[in-house]
Amino acid sequence: MNRSLRIKNMRNVRGAKALSNYLHSIGVPMSESTIFSLLRQNKIPHKKPSPRILIFNLNDIDDWLNQND
Repeated sequence: MNRSLRIKNMRNVRGAKALSNYLHSIGVPMSESTIFSLLRQNKIPHKKPSPRILIFNLNDIDDWLNQND
């Protein structure tokens, strides 16, 4: 597999706090409570491999942000 493709595929963060930090870093501030609200409404892309673990793929988040401009 191409190295750049592998790196692109590894753009994941774990947890709402990490996602909030990422969003702040790209100029889209969003609180953890807003993220949890969007999760309850199933409006934000995520994976939940187990009950207390949330994984956000940053490529999916970037696409989601661009769709919701």
